[in-house]
Amino acid sequence: MAFWIHLCADFATALPPSITTSSTTTTVFESMTNLDARTLLPADLLKSAHHTVMDQVEPFRLTNHFTITSPFGQFEAYGQDMLRIRIQEIHALAKLQEEGSLDQLSAFGHGVAHAALSPLKFVVNLFSDPVNTATQVPKGLWRATTRLKEMVTGERGQLEGPASKEIIGFSMVKRKIADKLGVDVYSSNSVLQKTLNRLSWAGYAGDTGVRLLTIPVAGPAGAILTGTTLSSAVGDLLRDYAPEDLRRLNRDKLEAMGIDESVIEDFLSHVWYSPRHETVIVQALSEMQSVANRGRFLEVAMSAQFEEDALFFQRLSEMLVAFHLNIRPLNDIVAINNQLVAGYANNHTLIAMIPTDRLTWQREVEEAAQHIRRWKNPEHPTQKVEVWISGKPTPLAEKNLKAMGLIVKHNARDVLRWAATTSQGESIMTSFR
Repeated sequence: MAFWIHLCADFATALPPSITTSSTTTTVFESMTNLDARTLLPADLLKSAHHTVMDQVEPFRLTNHFTITSPFGQFEAYGQDMLRIRIQEIHALAKLQEEGSLDQLSAFGHGVAHAALSPLKFVVNLFSDPVNTATQVPKGLWRATTRLKEMVTGERGQLEGPASKEIIGFSMVKRKIADKLGVDVYSSNSVLQKTLNRLSWAGYAGDTGVRLLTIPVAGPAGAILTGTTLSSAVGDLLRDYAPEDLRRLNRDKLEAMGIDESVIEDFLSHVWYSPRHETVIVQALSEMQSVANRGRFLEVAMSAQFEEDALFFQRLSEMLVAFHLNIRPLNDIVAINNQLVAGYANNHTLIAMIPTDRLTWQREVEEAAQHIRRWKNPEHPTQKVEVWISGKPTPLAEKNLKAMGLIVKHNARDVLRWAATTSQGESIMTSFR
């Protein structure tokens, strides 16, 4: 299991709330006591007209466990990236409520499960009366597609929806609505999924009382580097293509990179990677055209054991491609001790990215830092090692990382977002720690 993932997603256990001392050094590790959301979050994340993040925050390794209350229920989020996604989803639900769409749906959706075009009845009728069944599908929604092989040979994830809904065009409507709302159509948020399904049935049936496409919500679905070509390209793919189409496109791109077929299939069939996670990661790797050994990223990413792990690797891929395109070119993707993935830049620098908002000094962090510091490759002589952290390290973590000879960079998320919208290049490197 990768070190960073071991730190970020070992949700079953946490370090005891006490200070311990390493058995091999004199380093004092930081306690894992509860934190206060008011000291961690900016005002817009902490509270809005539609949500409140509860004050008590429980640390879990490299991430924090947030609890969000809202008129639509209570939600959990591990880390600020997932917190932003959940808050965006709450805003989308609130916008629908303000527009009156939710009230109209309560009257509309009661009998939709028994409609002639419901997925179960559609599949049965497709085999018993294919001609008449096909004619029931609204014009423009039927696609005699190349995705049928994927539907037959592949197996959809639990959040992708049944293949029958894709065939009749329902899922296409759902993807367009999710895109308009700025939410992830493959989200694990059950409240959001239920609402998207009801909206999509209304839109699919042509219900003019539900103003489906006049309710945009600001911001894309959980994108970390908004405004970049990666963000817009992936958004278009997720809106316009079915999971089977995405899987085929992603497979083609990975094959073009020369990645081993078994690695490709294991990644594309991994239980915790949704079509969104897969597509972002593949697109990021694809845009690193001159970088060698991109398959190593997938090999390490296969250690994901939770949804949060998949989001971690998605963010990591976004950070690497943003660095490569806008800060300094990478030559290679390296796997350190087969558990950590990093970039090797063309100025003989090892670049270790950590998508976390608050890096505390724990035993596992020290072990991972030691592996990074000691990494050697005859083909890649390393003159320095940089650790890029999405947020900030604690003073103790920064002190100890620097004592190991590592260069620590703060606020990498903001720096990379800024770099993606400027032409500053390497001059940005001098503008932050």
